[in-house]
Amino acid sequence: MKFNIDVTKKDKYDVIVVGGGIAGVAASVSAARCGAGVLLIEKQVNLGGLATCGLISWYEPLCDGNGNQMIYGIAEELIKLSAKYGFDNLPEEWGGEGINTPKNRRYATLYSPTVFSAALDEFVLENGVEIRFDCRATYPVMEENICRGVICESVSGSEFFEANAVIDATGDASIMYRAGVPTEDGENFMTYIVHMYDKEDVRKLNKTGDLCKFRRWVNKGSDLNGVGHPKGMRLLKGVTCEDITEYMVTGKRGMLKYIKTLDKNSFDIMTLPTMPQLRTIRRIIGKCDFNAIDGETFADSIGTCGDFRPENIGRHYQIPLGALYNEQFPNMFAAGRIISAPRGDGWEVARVIPTCALTGEAAGRAAAGIRV
Repeated sequence: MKFNIDVTKKDKYDVIVVGGGIAGVAASVSAARCGAGVLLIEKQVNLGGLATCGLISWYEPLCDGNGNQMIYGIAEELIKLSAKYGFDNLPEEWGGEGINTPKNRRYATLYSPTVFSAALDEFVLENGVEIRFDCRATYPVMEENICRGVICESVSGSEFFEANAVIDATGDASIMYRAGVPTEDGENFMTYIVHMYDKEDVRKLNKTGDLCKFRRWVNKGSDLNGVGHPKGMRLLKGVTCEDITEYMVTGKRGMLKYIKTLDKNSFDIMTLPTMPQLRTIRRIIGKCDFNAIDGETFADSIGTCGDFRPENIGRHYQIPLGALYNEQFPNMFAAGRIISAPRGDGWEVARVIPTCALTGEAAGRAAAGIRV
């Protein structure tokens, strides 16, 4: 059997960013601000990735837990954007209104994932980035170890977009993996979080006006440490369609089982996640690793981040630029949770919103300077 697929050659860009999550948004805006012509390709129809479509709507701290801000730049622009048009619980000392602020007073906030996603469109477009929604980048086009662009599939058919540099912000490193960049797979507990409310939540809202608590997270799966993972279920890597399907079916089945125990007239689910809530899928093996070692320094540091976990307050982690690329592939960059951060603390810190924004901004700047 022979397959003939016609591919239409489209425009050339300085930088193509694949994936419109937080890392991809930061990367595309960063590159555009450096003067690059940028195309952002997103397989869904909303920006934000796990932070919006995945309903993980907590912007983790930009501070170290001791009152010291560690991350600035686009990461800070985005936390402010998450609170600009919708509810938040930012402490007053970090620019919030001080409504229902947590006792830890960290530079972090809950937000509306739907409102934030709409705001991300405005943010990206105002910075001169072109977007293609409902468009899946399937394969990088390689000339030896140089990426000449990507082939995309959409309702328009198969199209080739040329670029001087490509940033993989997919969350699963699919573009860099298919280009031949060495990678490592992760393993994931099954998590399935929805946002819902019931009549008691409505009564509390009327009394307190606290929308943060009204948009209540309900998880019928595992927590961060594996508590609640379905008995007998294997850990899933998330690198095959079978993995993704098993993950989503299991999660929805568990949620439906819970729903069947409720009075159908007493609650509603605001929205289901439109993507798997996987934490660590696949990451590149880069020039060097980010291991989240407190106080470790790098000559090519792109910045410093902290740790969102309460037991690690006060830690300072530098991230090396070398974790964002493999030297054998000079015009390809990783952003977000796919950077070269091995299992353990490195990957755990690399995968959260502020670090994704930080690595995205750095990848965008690096890619904007590439000419091939």
